[in-house]
Amino acid sequence: MKSNFHLEASKKNQEYHIHLHGVFDGASAFELIEIIRDGEEQGLTMFIDTSRLKEVLPFGQTILNTHLPRNEIRAKLNFKGVWAGDILPAGCNLLSGHHEKGHKCTGNCKNCRCRQDKTENSIKFTN
Repeated sequence: MKSNFHLEASKKNQEYHIHLHGVFDGASAFELIEIIRDGEEQGLTMFIDTSRLKEVLPFGQTILNTHLPRNEIRAKLNFKGVWAGDILPAGCNLLSGHHEKGHKCTGNCKNCRCRQDKTENSIKFTN
């Protein structure tokens, strides 16, 4: 079975930058949790970019929120991007200037930071 998800992680000084790609589901959440634990062991502040996700399944968010340790690690997690509000675990940070939970960007928002990403990827959502 071909995976519809992958992540890229890079360390810069005391920051860990994690870019999520594809479809975020339960298995993706467990993969992200493992990367977060690696960053935690190194004492890094983490930035999780969701702008390259195509879809977020509710089960993925549930797994992430349930299995992510409820300690000071959550205060070091900073989510950004179009889908950040959809996967944001309780106690984590949604970076300012990004959309709030429940917002589905069409790329037409005033001063939208994700406009460029949506246009470049040509993602179209249909009912």
